[in-house]
Amino acid sequence: MRKRNFTILVIPSGHGKTIKFTIDSFVLVSLAAFCVIFAASTLFFSYDYFSDFVDKDRMADLEHENRFLADKMSSMQSVVGELKENFANIVEKEKAIRVIFDLPDFDDQERMLGVGGPELFELSGSKGEVLAYQTESEIDELVRLSSFETEQFKGIYEKLLGRKDRLDHTPSIMPCIGYLTRGYGVMTHPITGYKCLHSGLDISNRTGTPIYATASGVVSFAGVSSGLGKTIEIDHGYGFITRFGHLSKFTARVGQKVARGEKIGEMGNTGYSTGTHLHYEVAFNHQTVDPKKYIIPFENEFQQLSAR
Repeated sequence: MRKRNFTILVIPSGHGKTIKFTIDSFVLVSLAAFCVIFAASTLFFSYDYFSDFVDKDRMADLEHENRFLADKMSSMQSVVGELKENFANIVEKEKAIRVIFDLPDFDDQERMLGVGGPELFELSGSKGEVLAYQTESEIDELVRLSSFETEQFKGIYEKLLGRKDRLDHTPSIMPCIGYLTRGYGVMTHPITGYKCLHSGLDISNRTGTPIYATASGVVSFAGVSSGLGKTIEIDHGYGFITRFGHLSKFTARVGQKVARGEKIGEMGNTGYSTGTHLHYEVAFNHQTVDPKKYIIPFENEFQQLSAR
């Protein structure tokens, strides 16, 4: 087979000499193949080099990101630990409130059932993944606990609100400043001379001494009552009624709402009375009781008021 040759002419742009040379086809093909292989190899190794460079740079970014996330997770774990301690303190306060106010409590098992408890499962994966799952589980537990405790405190608040309302409407203070001259019980009547039940306290002072409501309630009577003269009655609800007799003046009217410590009248000497004083009664479920039981504390309160 006859060889094919290629002739190449190099013609300068000026007046130089034309150069002519002949190249064997095999050599030309080999040279072209070498150039193609060299270019491909250069591209391949360049890609591998730059790819490796980009991967290393990306790995550095990922490692930095992982360290940042690990620090954040560690910080979150610390916060979660503090929140768990705070919630534990809240639970203890809730238990204490239930004991102090004699409210029903949950045992620890009932409380955990109410909260739902943390999900317990085996975790696999990297340390960061395990930490993330654990943190998520603990946060879920805290969310359930906060919801449970919120409901418990709501119930406690409603119960104590009811008790506060009852306490607000339960007689508990001295009705006036003065000197206790007669107590509650069976004793000789100062006018008739017969023994009978004295159904309240007699407190002496000057005419016009202010008389105060001993608990919140509504004035149910303000008028003249046989034996007690000018009398005010207050219905406090919850079975309590208070009476204030021998007054000289009313400063509250029937139907008026009064609060503990609000002035309702002035001391006098009306009705069957041997001198200026207040006759003070407390009735519970339509039966008179010793008012001293509803002056807290009776001795200190009486001494304090007497000294004014």
